[in-house]
Amino acid sequence: MRSSYSLFRLQKLHQILNYYNHQYLMFLNKMNMKNINKQSKFALLLLFMAVAMGYSSCKKTDEGAGGAPVITKVRLISKSDTLSNVVHRITLDSNSIYDETRQVKFDSTVVAGRLNNQYAIVGENLLTTLSVSFNGVQVNYNPALLTDKSIIISIPATTPYGASQSNKLVVTTKFGTASFNFPILQPPPIITSFSPVAAGSGEIVTLVGTIFEGVTKVTFDSIPAQIVGTPTSTQIQVRVPAGVVQSRILVTTPGGTTRSTGSFGFKALLYDDVFATGWGSYLGYNSTINLVNTVNVKRGTNAITTTFTDGYGALQIGYNGSTIDVVRSGLTAIKFSIYGGAGIVAGSRVQLVINGNYGNPVAITLTPGVYTDYTIQLKDLGNPTVITEFVLQSLGNAVPSTIYVDDLGFI
Repeated sequence: MRSSYSLFRLQKLHQILNYYNHQYLMFLNKMNMKNINKQSKFALLLLFMAVAMGYSSCKKTDEGAGGAPVITKVRLISKSDTLSNVVHRITLDSNSIYDETRQVKFDSTVVAGRLNNQYAIVGENLLTTLSVSFNGVQVNYNPALLTDKSIIISIPATTPYGASQSNKLVVTTKFGTASFNFPILQPPPIITSFSPVAAGSGEIVTLVGTIFEGVTKVTFDSIPAQIVGTPTSTQIQVRVPAGVVQSRILVTTPGGTTRSTGSFGFKALLYDDVFATGWGSYLGYNSTINLVNTVNVKRGTNAITTTFTDGYGALQIGYNGSTIDVVRSGLTAIKFSIYGGAGIVAGSRVQLVINGNYGNPVAITLTPGVYTDYTIQLKDLGNPTVITEFVLQSLGNAVPSTIYVDDLGFI
């Protein structure tokens, strides 16, 4: 029985002969040698075969095959970038490329691997490789690219990763086994969805995705959120922090930080820096309104300033004859922020009224000098099925007195 190494050499020789036979046939077609006699054709074929066998012999002599395998380093061949669907390729002798931040250069020799990236295992006596494994799991390699100095492999998405693994790259050849310290890094988390898509301070939001292992932080933009209960690899529950109006949700794990594609916030927005389409058809009574005020803004560039010129003046906003369907939109509450300005003192109040239903107002106590976030349930406002009007009316406050309203909408 032939040795596995002999079989390996025969397979390589067979590949080379097939290649040169193909080149020979292409040569004949190109030269249109229909009239060449059989002896001439045979002679040409022998010439091609001799070149092929000579190439094979020289190649094997140059590369060698004996001795135990040695791994000296691992080099990056190609990698996934943070830019969608972009792969940057380099050659084995490249000395630098940009890393994931697109800012810092580094040599293509790496000390850890990432899933779905391609690498060259560099060393000695690798020509007779029988298997390659990471953390005990075998990966495929291309025999046609195998040399005595390198093995080209790709780390598949199913390769185990993390601190609990052996962190070993193992190459087994006809002549022995080589082990090399090479951890597989955890990929960045993936956020597929979160619900509800809008909620008030202190409410629970559930994030669904993958690769949440070891989660260390969840933020709503830059505001940290409390992680509730025990996260799993596919689900995290967090409590909405105070001060969140509209934001992206970010999850941080040992694999990196990922930002949600969708925005957490209002289901129906009335005002952030400007009115939403259709809102603002009339603006109040016994008051002075400034829709583009730039002082005491909670978020963005503008806030609505309302100065009451009567103890029962109001900020009154209509929906221009159209309606918001509460049921269809899944609305349960109205959310907004108020800053108590000049004339507002401790104990000053306004009342919230929806759709002119003054039989079901909700009184709100104001705080002077700061913004306060308010979330009022629609069931406490007469449980409207449609929204046509929003009113904040002064409840006997000193005249004049000023409030600033920002980030107004429904959740």
